[in-house]
Amino acid sequence: MQGYTPANPEGALDRKIARYFVAAGGRNPASAAEAIAQRLHDFGIDRALTAWLNGNGGTAPKVVGVMGGHSTPRDDPQYALVADLGWRLGRAGFDVATGGGPGLMEAANLGAYLSTYADRGALDRALALLKQAPAFESNHARYIEATRRVLADLPNGADSLGLPTWVYPDEPVNLFSSHIAKYFSNSMREEGLIAIGSHGVVVASDTPGTLREVFQAAEQNSYWVGDRRSPMVLLGPQGSSSFELLLAYARRDGYAELVRWFEDPGEVVDFIVRTPPLTRQSPAPATSAAGVRRMRYRRPG
Repeated sequence: MQGYTPANPEGALDRKIARYFVAAGGRNPASAAEAIAQRLHDFGIDRALTAWLNGNGGTAPKVVGVMGGHSTPRDDPQYALVADLGWRLGRAGFDVATGGGPGLMEAANLGAYLSTYADRGALDRALALLKQAPAFESNHARYIEATRRVLADLPNGADSLGLPTWVYPDEPVNLFSSHIAKYFSNSMREEGLIAIGSHGVVVASDTPGTLREVFQAAEQNSYWVGDRRSPMVLLGPQGSSSFELLLAYARRDGYAELVRWFEDPGEVVDFIVRTPPLTRQSPAPATSAAGVRRMRYRRPG
């Protein structure tokens, strides 16, 4: 946000980089040198993110990824629902990671930020302030100033993570994320966001991009990526064919106990608390009585 003022929100460093990215070809860099420069930038972000995930020499965070659409306004009931989820996850000791954009991503980071406040009233105050500027598109400065007002009125929030991308150049920076890992490559960012959800992934919308991420997460569970399988939870009204397909894959590949659908954020957090990730032990697989070699796994802790 360096260079930002309410009179000139486009003066922020992030906005300058977004304009540069578009001029340089956006998703298709205009030259090999430009492509290499962007990849070097993203490599640096990866290194810094890895250090943060490893605890920077201390205790590694217990990360839960929250996936949700970017277009949900702040006055939508689903925004409040996901903010409540983020607050509850933070209160339960988890670090929230999102795609770092507006909409439901911002809602999850907002709730996580306010999880240092035991009184749920702090979140209600924040939501009331944010409703005064429900959408970024109508007034950029008003939207950002509402965010800054919440941060000023309710300081000293908890850490959370946002992984945005300049592939969506018009989206604002999610300022409720204490740590922002912004990428030029959207594919690196999406794969990374799912991979770092060490203690689970919560899906809070059924937009096409979010549904793609559901099955990216399922792929990682099916193939034991990182020798780990993590809980996968859908949040919202039930009745989706995509969930039935996800559950069918989970049953086939042996992790159906990790897949659930809830309408209440409290139930989501309770499930994640009592369902730690499965980790696969190395080296030797066990041999069953029928002669089938099966890999042993255990729950951490």
